[in-house]
Amino acid sequence: MARSYPRVSAAAVRRLWFQRQGLAEPRGTRRLTKKRLVDHLERTGGLQLDSVNVVDRAHYLTLWSRFGAYDRRKVDRWVYRERAGFEYWSHEASILPASHLPLARRRMRRFPAHWEGRSWYDEWKTSPASRRRVLRRLRHEGPLETTAFEGISEDTKNIGGWSAPLAREDKRSLTMLWHGGRVAIDTRRHFRRVYDLADRVYPGSEVVSRAAWEDSWLLLGLSGNGIASEAQLVHYISATALKAPDRTRVLERNLRARRIVEVRLEGSEERHFALPEHLEQADRLGPDDDPVGTTLLCPFDSFLWQRRRAEELLGFSYRLEIYVPQAKRVHGYYVLPILHDGRLVGRLDPKLHREEGVLEVRSLSLEPDFDASPRFVAGLAEALESLATFLGAEHLKVPRAWRGKLG
Repeated sequence: MARSYPRVSAAAVRRLWFQRQGLAEPRGTRRLTKKRLVDHLERTGGLQLDSVNVVDRAHYLTLWSRFGAYDRRKVDRWVYRERAGFEYWSHEASILPASHLPLARRRMRRFPAHWEGRSWYDEWKTSPASRRRVLRRLRHEGPLETTAFEGISEDTKNIGGWSAPLAREDKRSLTMLWHGGRVAIDTRRHFRRVYDLADRVYPGSEVVSRAAWEDSWLLLGLSGNGIASEAQLVHYISATALKAPDRTRVLERNLRARRIVEVRLEGSEERHFALPEHLEQADRLGPDDDPVGTTLLCPFDSFLWQRRRAEELLGFSYRLEIYVPQAKRVHGYYVLPILHDGRLVGRLDPKLHREEGVLEVRSLSLEPDFDASPRFVAGLAEALESLATFLGAEHLKVPRAWRGKLG
């Protein structure tokens, strides 16, 4: 007899997805608090960090998309002084909730053995002497910015012409020691990392089992997405970097333990999975729970970590064009998708001119099948005004074709 599985509609999957990502309500409905920051980190798996600052840092912009304008200093205080979170690897380099430290410690233990032989590791690995120099400096000098390892230090100033290469190697050692859990990011100054010995930053914690670490790829992915196929989860949490046979083993193990359930999505032949409590939540969600409001999404938003999912569930194909030669870009350098009432309806390419106090929208385009209603135009205008205020811009510059519509 063929086994039957719970069936869910694509609409229910989308509603649950927006709920899990904190994007079901209009931006600014809830004020950002420390508790809500931690809740966001734990539900989605973290806030991705990125050095691109064309508009704002990725983690700040991701929070604005949900909470509207807030005080960045409070977020920094909650993470770096009150230790509500810490920096380590999730999808990429991210701010993680403190409760995920036992998971991170397992990855630290597996470094570098799990990564040896990969091209990036071979390019970044350093000598034991370099790692000893770095640890010795931190032990005696206290927290140090990355810039402290760019020049000549007490350890390298007497080595003549080799001092600069050694300093560069020591800077790489910082990254390697961070991956391995020997050093930690104590804070940031002007977004520059400030490192210290890990035992001065991380509180003591246990280390999860290897099985629990492997399971985190699946369970954290389902936490952030709700109901998803294996393919939609592959790159969502990349810290575990499981190969296909290992992912299959993890799925079957969690199905046997009934930590997850297999479901069938209408219109799809792929196996989909959910946490039992999320499946119950999806069953309760109806049309009254459809997402509402207009906001803009950072390219590194957790909602877009798995772009295949956005294409399959929302029909929105998104490509980050930062690394595409300018002449070949279709939409722009730092394109923000426009989210309106649960649809990704367009994209705009903004740039903040800090000295002039101007937020410029260099291009703005909508999806071919989307008609801009007066309600959408008003929502987009409000989103841009809110973003400009958050960024401290006094003026907003939009493409000529939109000036009359957006006021």
